[in-house]
Amino acid sequence: MKKIDRIVGLPACWLLSMVNALRKDLPPQKIERVLVIKFWGMGSMIVALPVFRALRQAYPRAKIGFATIGKNRELVEMLKVSDARVYLDLPQNPAGVFLAILSFFSRLRRFRPDLVIDLEYLTRFSALAAYFSGAKKRVGFHSWDVWRGNLHNVRVPFSPYWHAGENFLNLVRKTAGRDFKLDFDFTLPQDPDAALRAEKILAELKPGSAAPLILVNPNASTIALERRWPPSHFIKLIDDVLEAGLGLPVLIGSQDEREFTESIRLKLKSPERCLNLAGKLRLDELIEILRRAQLLVTNDSGPLHLAELVGARTVSFFGPETPVLFGPLGKGHKVLYRGIDCSPCITIYNAKTVRCIRSRPECVAGISPDQALQAVKESLRDGK
Repeated sequence: MKKIDRIVGLPACWLLSMVNALRKDLPPQKIERVLVIKFWGMGSMIVALPVFRALRQAYPRAKIGFATIGKNRELVEMLKVSDARVYLDLPQNPAGVFLAILSFFSRLRRFRPDLVIDLEYLTRFSALAAYFSGAKKRVGFHSWDVWRGNLHNVRVPFSPYWHAGENFLNLVRKTAGRDFKLDFDFTLPQDPDAALRAEKILAELKPGSAAPLILVNPNASTIALERRWPPSHFIKLIDDVLEAGLGLPVLIGSQDEREFTESIRLKLKSPERCLNLAGKLRLDELIEILRRAQLLVTNDSGPLHLAELVGARTVSFFGPETPVLFGPLGKGHKVLYRGIDCSPCITIYNAKTVRCIRSRPECVAGISPDQALQAVKESLRDGK
């Protein structure tokens, strides 16, 4: 996807920039419809929630739409932050992808936005989507290092020294001409049906267990797998948690990640004492289990930010990415980050591609299981 965005996106942005230079976009007289674009990154979508609150304050009578990929449908419907949704569902065959994108652009145009807020980190595809929406005012991040043409007519720099939430909110500040404070106090209300299903799943897998629930997410999205703390470290940590009697470890992840999480469980000293729920939970069930957990131990990935929405305590590992940008907001979070000379190496300017100069990412691998165990003990103690 990164390669396609570069190879196809560059000439497309160049061509449309030439066309756009021949016309003059007059600013809309009134903002009645706002479209927010965010395709990738569950965690980033959650971090961007203050954007919707700010837009409601800036344009209280406007209808707000949200454009994203179909994979995010379940989460977007739960969040209930927009009045309309436009989903891009990508089929497997290349011809189908092209037709799906054309249909998606057509549906964006039918929404008739006056204003577009493009939350993507310098992707050309989102710039094209903003342009084809037909909005007269198009706001997005700008950098001379990643050329996207002049498809946005309000261009805002991305500061690597601000949290991503501040950067997202800054797009609205520049658009509305007023300040908004980054307050992350969003919560997901409990879903009674999902809560019952979650309780049933836990009861069937470990009947009668009253041990504290410690969720473990050893995964990270394929955008940058190098963000994963080494499997051997997770194995040592889980063994130590079981030996110290701190709680019931439960591995989580998607269906695609189940084989990887199971390989970790099978290498434990007592694999029968650790549950593997990877690939067995719907998103709403995972959220309700997170709500019941005493702690989530996780890499820098989506579940970390889901935990923020339900007030779960977390211990997280950062290395290729910096917690300055993507660390959890709010209370009850312990972040383990070494900040060595080459860290962070992931940036929005290299499409979040890791190019490690060492044989393995020492930034995250250098965080020891003993350090993690100490953080787990402190978090469990603080949560009592």
